[in-house]
Amino acid sequence: GHGADTDFRFRLVDVTRTDNGAWYRDPQRHERTFKPRLRKGGARTLNLYSADMGRDMLGWSTFPWRYKAEPKMDGVVIHPESMPGGSIKYFNLGHTATHEIGHWLGLYHTFQDGCTTTNDRVRDTPAEREPTNACPASKDTCPSRGRDPIHNFMDYAYDTCMNQFTRGQGNRMHQAWAAYRGRSSES
Repeated sequence: GHGADTDFRFRLVDVTRTDNGAWYRDPQRHERTFKPRLRKGGARTLNLYSADMGRDMLGWSTFPWRYKAEPKMDGVVIHPESMPGGSIKYFNLGHTATHEIGHWLGLYHTFQDGCTTTNDRVRDTPAEREPTNACPASKDTCPSRGRDPIHNFMDYAYDTCMNQFTRGQGNRMHQAWAAYRGRSSES
């Protein structure tokens, strides 16, 4: 898209598969069981889990400031059908993972506090009253500058609509990384 390059890159280190139907069918209920058993690495290691959470949820993530208190719970969980080629209509290009990793790196939703001056704590993200549904070209729910950021990965638009982070979001990610996932946080 026309967004900023956040300069974050990930390197796949390992893929493991665990055959546990209960964990897979009800990941919210079993999160405190499977994450401590499956999680690998330290604060700088992204653990990405996939599980069937039904049709009401696409994924969730921990925030970086929670790592120190609960290191074994750190990570991102996504619905496998939200991955490229999946069966969830409008949300099957993999942007659920991008969105949740945004949270893992310290970003809030673009509609976090609605039409306030602090909304998502990033200055260059226009305020937005509520999440986007579909991909409306001219959505503008707040009187402040700029239309709603419907193309931003931290909104809820269709995957075909989302294609960017802002420079400010990239800066916030790097600040959160340094504070919570940097070398001193690795223990």
